Amino acid sequence: MVPKLIDRTRRREELAEAAWRVILRDGVGHVSVRSVAAEAGVSTGSLRHVFNTQSELLIFAMQLVLTRVQKRVAALSPLPTIRATVEAVAREMLPLDAERRAEMEIFLALLTAANAEECLRPLRAEAHQALRDACRWMIDRLHQAGSLMPGRDPELEAQRLHALLDGLAAHLLYEPLSAGTGWATRVLTAHLDSLS
Repeated sequence: MVPKLIDRTRRREELAEAAWRVILRDGVGHVSVRSVAAEAGVSTGSLRHVFNTQSELLIFAMQLVLTRVQKRVAALSPLPTIRATVEAVAREMLPLDAERRAEMEIFLALLTAANAEECLRPLRAEAHQALRDACRWMIDRLHQAGSLMPGRDPELEAQRLHALLDGLAAHLLYEPLSAGTGWATRVLTAHLDSLS
């Protein structure tokens, strides 16, 4: 009899998704090997076979949010203009639907947990830098396409876009999903329009 092969990457994602559900329902403080194993319907020994420590699980759960955002950005269809491309990329970084909202809630909970969980601090710094770099990339594309008003400081504009995306994301989480997200996309569009 051939033993059943387990897709280790998929198993890690399933366990991280179980950790996400615990975070969304009970808060990051309730994430433990036992609570996540129970949520995933596996034994604690089975979970420890995949993640040796709770810290490894938390790091992977946080990394999975970043990976999913990167995959969505990479999967964007080509758009006719740089301006449209930049706005599409920026929108992927905002919690504009239920899935992205859940990911943002999880991510912010883990960012906050990094104050007490030292293992999360390098990933928090990496995530901050990745968003700053993405904002630099977007502003640079606009600049190269001649869509950035002459005299604008690209680095300052990247910082402003970063702050805008962080602020919009937070405000979207403060409001119920039923309030809609159109206001946030209008703010983003108006900001990008103001750059040219």
